[in-house]
Amino acid sequence: MTLSSIGDLAQGFSLRMRQADLKADLTQLGTEISTGQVSDPVNRLGGHLSSLSQVEYDLTLAERFASSAHEVATSASAMQASMTLVSDLSDKLAGTLTQVTNATGQAGMAAAGAEARGALESMTSALNTSVAGRHLFSGTLTKTPPLASSDTILSELRTAISGATSPADIAASAEAFFRTSGGGFETLIYQGSSESLAPIRLGAGEAADLDLRADHAAFRDTLMYTALAALANDPTLSLNAADRRDLLDRSLNGLLTTKDKQVALQADLGVTEARIERAATRIESEATTLRMTRNELLSIDPYETASRMEEVRSQLETIYAITARSARLNLVNFLS
Repeated sequence: MTLSSIGDLAQGFSLRMRQADLKADLTQLGTEISTGQVSDPVNRLGGHLSSLSQVEYDLTLAERFASSAHEVATSASAMQASMTLVSDLSDKLAGTLTQVTNATGQAGMAAAGAEARGALESMTSALNTSVAGRHLFSGTLTKTPPLASSDTILSELRTAISGATSPADIAASAEAFFRTSGGGFETLIYQGSSESLAPIRLGAGEAADLDLRADHAAFRDTLMYTALAALANDPTLSLNAADRRDLLDRSLNGLLTTKDKQVALQADLGVTEARIERAATRIESEATTLRMTRNELLSIDPYETASRMEEVRSQLETIYAITARSARLNLVNFLS
């Protein structure tokens, strides 16, 4: 009978190889237990990765849309807050002007002018709002504040109406300054772009359109009538008390008329905000479904994996025992 065996050196090498393999298996199984997913998708799916690749692609796209939805929702909310502030300031000033123009005394006109100057500064600041370094009402020039300062608005408007002597002429000059295409407002005050931002895609054929700019007619008129109220008592205009009251009354009527435009803008933006919220909910639902699908493709059976892990650990302990026993062998022990 022929006996075959391997030498001690070869046996030691074989044990070390088996030990390394078992250690690798134990590490792999430990990773799978901790993550809940297989570490070798290729082997799990039998080399057919097309379905997994499609799920991963769709999930990446959904996560990008989710990020876009969050970003545009934040911008829309900030825009709505700015517009609400402009509207509230306009309403408060209109209330003050109503009291002043209906009163017989003149003491309130100076106070109304001061309030108008403060309101103009706050309105300008609100429309110059930025989120994450991007100005919301500047069109495509998001790095540039859309409006010059309130002091600049009053200074340029003062120059534009300097030749007018009556409230009607002053109002007409102000309208030309603010409303004329290529006029003073567009060349000296508005610093943003004439191009609106492109709609932001939210998947499933949906897009959010935040194309409001500070040169919108509603904002121009609100700024114009507020600035006129601020200049009603300006000494450079040399107006008498009756003319100042007339100019304040024109400002009041203008602010009341512009209110409808402001409400319409806020309502339109509110509709857009609702669409963004619905889209965000849809995107999150899609992403959740895709994650579940990916988990089904890659998830492990924790009980089976734990059993395999215990089996590998037992085999590794046996290898350690054999190796330790072999290491204690020597010639004396062998011959005894």
